[in-house]
Amino acid sequence: MINDATRKKLRWVKVSDPAAVRLEDFPDFLIVGPQRTGTTWLHAHLRFHPEVFLAEPKELFFFSRLKTPDAPRFQSNELAWYLRFFRDPLWRAAAKTGLCLWRHRALYRPRMRGEATASYAALDRDVIDEIAALNPEMKVILMIRDPIERAWSHAKKDLVRNRGRRIEEVSDGEFAEFFSSTYQRRCARYVDNHDNWVAALKPGRVFVGLFDDIATRPDELLLDVMTFLGVESERRYVAPDVANAVNPTGSSKIPEKHRRYLEQLLEPDLQAIEARFGLKWDK
Repeated sequence: MINDATRKKLRWVKVSDPAAVRLEDFPDFLIVGPQRTGTTWLHAHLRFHPEVFLAEPKELFFFSRLKTPDAPRFQSNELAWYLRFFRDPLWRAAAKTGLCLWRHRALYRPRMRGEATASYAALDRDVIDEIAALNPEMKVILMIRDPIERAWSHAKKDLVRNRGRRIEEVSDGEFAEFFSSTYQRRCARYVDNHDNWVAALKPGRVFVGLFDDIATRPDELLLDVMTFLGVESERRYVAPDVANAVNPTGSSKIPEKHRRYLEQLLEPDLQAIEARFGLKWDK
């Protein structure tokens, strides 16, 4: 059960009935984004590891909606509600056991519980502090992608694919408004987002994964993540389709006018990323 000392550290997460809260169910790790950086790929290839439990559905949005109860995706701010996603019903445990035996000849015995919600990458520091209070041993996987390519992919998903439109049907003004929105700007601030998580967690608890590695070294990236999580890191847990794209928006080159706009908009972020991580993407 949650103790009074931990409860006093919580402002946004609610614990109305302490008896209904089992902190042993709280996740051990989070896959954070931001969006379009490979979190769906990573979720897809970790969810059948016999030592890994991943909450279903993929994105719960619990922590990213705590401050916006009027948002469409807000469902609850109660910790007991959140924790119910981290227990396997008998039918799912049986199904996972069968799959693990069939695919890996190993029993399903999860040692690490996790969740993947891309918007957690840009959480406010005070919310991150509450996550750290609930699990001081929390591990976080932060994915990084060329901010310009990431913004374009996100725009295609939200403005084109999800609305059943063609790129030509979206006005320049609509693209510009999307790119410059508060949330989109926060998504590009990888250094700030990384620092917020690192400051709240114990040393060595944040793994930075590169989206580019999904295309160039997917096996090694997945094995690196397994090692970081502390589960068996063996090639038998790497699926044959590991190099295939998951949740793609289709290939299309960024129109030059949008690239120029994004280069100017994201210039400070690009410079910060190069200075901190040594990453620089070709135009």
